[in-house]
Amino acid sequence: MGERQVERPVIYIDPQKARDLDRDLAFQKLYYRPEGYYRTAEKMQTTCKRARYVFTLAVIKNWLNKQALYQIHKPRPKYIPQASFNNITVPMEIIQADLCYMPYDRIGNKTYKFALNCVDIATRTKWTYPLTKRDSASVAKGFVKLFNSRICPIIWSKVKVLMVDGGVEFQGNVIILMNEYGIQIQLANSKESMGIVERFNRTLQEWAFFIQDGVEMRLPPTERCRAWIKNLPIFLIELDNSVTRLLGISPAEARKKEHVFAKPSKPRKGPIGFDEPRLSHDVLVRYLLKPGELEGGRKRATDCN
Repeated sequence: MGERQVERPVIYIDPQKARDLDRDLAFQKLYYRPEGYYRTAEKMQTTCKRARYVFTLAVIKNWLNKQALYQIHKPRPKYIPQASFNNITVPMEIIQADLCYMPYDRIGNKTYKFALNCVDIATRTKWTYPLTKRDSASVAKGFVKLFNSRICPIIWSKVKVLMVDGGVEFQGNVIILMNEYGIQIQLANSKESMGIVERFNRTLQEWAFFIQDGVEMRLPPTERCRAWIKNLPIFLIELDNSVTRLLGISPAEARKKEHVFAKPSKPRKGPIGFDEPRLSHDVLVRYLLKPGELEGGRKRATDCN
């Protein structure tokens, strides 16, 4: 018998997997190089065309989204669904307060520099009290005069939580005052947590500057208008009777209800926040940080997503 012919092993290669492998290698050569690291799929597609590769934009986006480096440094999304304050439905239970810098308005012997702004989260009712100083004693005095006034419908016994930032003006006498009425002070961790009162600060400043510019047009070029306290009641009444976007009704009408249900400020097709389904333990997740969270401090231009 002759020698038995040795059979060569046959390796079956999937053509589609081979093409995918060649495509991934081409992407890696173009992306992971000093002149690479593109932040958008369009720039990556332009580079592929110069290298005589024909890849669709969808294929390039699919590959880039799987790269860890691209996930960290890709452009920040313009629309991010987030959980809002729509779970707070009882009026006058949770109040947000903040101190807003205003133009110096001199009335008599006093010069008012700040505005103590308060917003009820459930009804979006807003109040403002002018202050001359920003220390805790002045802020505590402003809370007393504001909550005890006739124009403010807040009842001390109904308020349960006062949300403020970590400023020193909300410490000291303010803490003592809130402890007397059994009100819990909750410190906000970020600007997003104080978004409602921060937006009111902007609205108040825009309104004041608009009127001041209108008055200055009739004054000599050397004179300036800094008045804003005189027309403050008119502004607050107008806001109180205006329909808000998330509630669909005015704050004056919302205060008459036992529960006020607001729409989410950033809607999404599906549950968000605590209502989202939990992932299984074997799923790998990469958490993308907000600006400044990695090293602390303020936002920088070089911060990752």
